[in-house]
Amino acid sequence: MTKTRLTLSLSRALIPFLSALAFSGPVAPAHAAAPADAPPVAPKLGFPVACTLGKDCWIARYVDRTKGPEISDYTCGKRTQDGHAGTDIAVADMGRMRKGVAVLATAPGTVLRLRDGVKDESVKERGQAAIKGRECGNGLVISHGDGYVSQYCHLKAGSIKVKVGDKVTKGEPVAEIGLSGETEYPHVHYMVRLNGQVIDPFDGGLYNGGCKSGHGALWAKPITYEPGVLLPLQFSTKVRPRDSVWDAPVKEISANSPALVLMARGFHVRKGDRWHLAIFDPLGHLYTERELVMRADKQFYYQYIGRKVRGGGLIPGLWTGVLMLTGPSARAGLAPTKIKTHILVRKR
Repeated sequence: MTKTRLTLSLSRALIPFLSALAFSGPVAPAHAAAPADAPPVAPKLGFPVACTLGKDCWIARYVDRTKGPEISDYTCGKRTQDGHAGTDIAVADMGRMRKGVAVLATAPGTVLRLRDGVKDESVKERGQAAIKGRECGNGLVISHGDGYVSQYCHLKAGSIKVKVGDKVTKGEPVAEIGLSGETEYPHVHYMVRLNGQVIDPFDGGLYNGGCKSGHGALWAKPITYEPGVLLPLQFSTKVRPRDSVWDAPVKEISANSPALVLMARGFHVRKGDRWHLAIFDPLGHLYTERELVMRADKQFYYQYIGRKVRGGGLIPGLWTGVLMLTGPSARAGLAPTKIKTHILVRKR
């Protein structure tokens, strides 16, 4: 099948808008003077999404901790993007988003500002001009006291469940993950500020303040760092165009489909990673396979394997797609290094 690649790159212009959310009311400047240390009593944050990391949601990007064009996350790794001032938590596809994935208040607080009504549509389709001044999309800002504020961006249109001035409790559903604003995939962009300065909930360090701060994490429960992400595999009957790699997967196809295609996707692919993709028929026989070697680091990467269907068509039954990962990401501890999926091929 034709090789296809995609690299997501959000505009640096998003950062000031994320800081202000373009809402009415006073907002602390994006680069306010930073406190020397986090205060001794910080909120113990719950996770901002009702999901299980590594199973039905994934951290796509961490806070960028390095000034200038160089990037680093809180571990001094590269799982971020230049100028990225928050934590991105993604779901697998648009189908999962449409079913509804709750965004949760991470600590008790009061709703300061919100915006709703921005369409759930990729910025690649809408264009930058259409979301100018609304890069955060549908968003929400909650004050937690003692200078701590949390912010949520790219929420689903019409999903916000609270009003300005409402009191919220830790773990309370306040909205759902969406595709509004400057984004190409369904996720929530979560930010924490202390006295106007963005801080990283993974270790209390400052945005652009250098990695490995020495402060403690704000999370109530430890969250394991992973060097990369393998998203669920998807079957289809054709190679999808670039703008549809986040479409919901199909669960079954006809035996006389024109082709059988398997798509693999991942965040923070490393140079030297090897993806071995294979498709097996219902009898366990190999249908097709391919090994891909990554020639460069990629923030996001996707690839296909597959075959055109000839002759008598596909064998009815349950087909299996497998991805095996070896190389730098596997050695660095990415888990799992083997994933699989299934699709039902029905009789004509």
